Amino acid sequence: MSLVTKVATSLLLLSSATALLADPMPSECDVARDRAKSKYGAVRYFFDTFNRCVAGANDDVAQCRAELNDQQSALGDFIFAQRVAQDVCGAAGRSGDMVQ
Repeated sequence: MSLVTKVATSLLLLSSATALLADPMPSECDVARDRAKSKYGAVRYFFDTFNRCVAGANDDVAQCRAELNDQQSALGDFIFAQRVAQDVCGAAGRSGDMVQ
């Protein structure tokens, strides 16, 4: 291998390593916050679904029981995910709030 080839190979490896270091893996805190954001999206979806059911129920809201249960379940999942994010991020000295 010639000296030019060795230098070119070394530069290529160095630039690849720099690119890898510039794009680090998301931290546990970032992953926990993203999960909470996802759960919040589900709450919004089921909230809208429940509201559409109530709007079309013609005073018979009992038919919306499944939609209400889905909404409450999604809300519980979101609250749990938000608490996990706060715990994980707090342990790392960061804020677990979804909005930064």
